[in-house]
Amino acid sequence: MTQKLEFDLAAWLADLRALTGRDCGTHNKRGVDEMGSFVAQRCRDWGWEVERHAQSEYGDCHVAVTRGRGQGSILLMGHLDTVYPNGTVEARPWREADGKIFAPGACDMKGGLLVGMYAMRALQLEAADQFGSLTFFFNSEEEYGSPVSRGIAAGLARQADAALVYEPARMSGDIVSARKASADFTLTVRGLAAHAGVAPEKGINATVELAHRIIDLQALSGLAPGVTVTPSVVQGGTATNVVPDLAQVRIDVRAADVSGMRAAELALRAVAARTTVAGSKCELAGGFSFPPMEKGPGVALMAELARKAASELGFAINDVATGGASDASLLSQFTPTIDGMGPVGGNAHNAETEYIEIASIAQRTKLSIKLIAALLEPATLKRLRALKPA
Repeated sequence: MTQKLEFDLAAWLADLRALTGRDCGTHNKRGVDEMGSFVAQRCRDWGWEVERHAQSEYGDCHVAVTRGRGQGSILLMGHLDTVYPNGTVEARPWREADGKIFAPGACDMKGGLLVGMYAMRALQLEAADQFGSLTFFFNSEEEYGSPVSRGIAAGLARQADAALVYEPARMSGDIVSARKASADFTLTVRGLAAHAGVAPEKGINATVELAHRIIDLQALSGLAPGVTVTPSVVQGGTATNVVPDLAQVRIDVRAADVSGMRAAELALRAVAARTTVAGSKCELAGGFSFPPMEKGPGVALMAELARKAASELGFAINDVATGGASDASLLSQFTPTIDGMGPVGGNAHNAETEYIEIASIAQRTKLSIKLIAALLEPATLKRLRALKPA
């Protein structure tokens, strides 16, 4: 493959303006579909095969494939949705300052989509003899846990020799080689309503019971290495003069590995089995939506190749673990996966300050090109296939 990549930054930025100019929160199907239509048309313009996976509740997903004349199959993945409500684009329009672009979704992850797409396009033009297929999966509901796209992603990952996910790079430029498992549980307490002034003794206060259980939940963090338990959203009661008969808390749980997941779930169920307020009852619902992405041998090989590629391009990166979950957590169950391949940026999920660094755009695109080319080397492909999860 030639190393004379003429990166068209003006075209890239024009595409980013178009993508960040659309409100596309996860439950804004129309907006997410507009995003999907834009990227699908760009892929067709480049001669890629595009398949649309229609969805009823969420935006449609798209799979784009370019086929080469060589060996090896690499999967790229990114999501079309953001966390922002309608009206955000108008309230927080594109601006540039201090070498950064500020726009809703620029970092998470419209910039990442374009880095992956432009890298795939360069490989199509420069290295078609070196790959069998390059596939980009655009899913529509990652910010809500990817409830409808999981099966598509799993099928594509099973067929791939390796996968790259285009969530933003860390602010340091580092890529992501491990992610914690992520869970959303709800603890519901049921009591008995009564008049708080006339006959409070006849009530069973669900809110008081929940307060005891929240303290127990908070104490679970650290029960196993890497486990965090965070009671977050709390609801209870209907009026100040009524003994509450219902109260709930939502609980965020993270775990570094499968044993931590199991330990956390057992501990949560033990908390739900306790009662302090006589007559109250606790119910636990929910579970883990994303498994842990662990740094196994295949991921370690990919990280080594990424560091080498960056060094050859004149900069340094490391691979790091993070507590956040992403679609990489799902892909990693089926094929070696690296995340954080998008541009350098920060303040994701903050519409006012979310940004990407302009200088990182070409740099990260070239990093993807070199890394994918390295993954497609025959000896590396052989190793990756031997290291795929069972």
